[in-house]
Amino acid sequence: MRTWLPAGEALLQMIAIHLPSPVVAQKYRMEMLYEGPHDDEAALGVKNCDPDAPLMMYISKMVPTSDKGRFYAFGRVFSGRVATGMKARIMGPNYTPGKKEDLYEKAIQRTILMMGRYTEAIEDVPS
Repeated sequence: MRTWLPAGEALLQMIAIHLPSPVVAQKYRMEMLYEGPHDDEAALGVKNCDPDAPLMMYISKMVPTSDKGRFYAFGRVFSGRVATGMKARIMGPNYTPGKKEDLYEKAIQRTILMMGRYTEAIEDVPS
């Protein structure tokens, strides 16, 4: 079936040809991605996809690991960089700006790259 209808390759090629890169897209999508003032350091970092700006990341999925209480967090880095050992503020789904409810600070244990069913430890992930 793959040789007759290589859907995976065709889809990947269409994405690469027709969708804008993150650097281009974030310039006009920042207003939808960021709820704070559009002229602060974090907003400008997201807009410019700046790896030296404060970390702004969206976690789309949490998958439990074999270690009890540990999870793989899958997400997209919009600005800054995620590195092993750094501390990150986590705003849960019920977080309200200005309040401390559903706001946590945790250290990032490992930064990995997933390639199919294999994982490879990496130093950091820039935007």
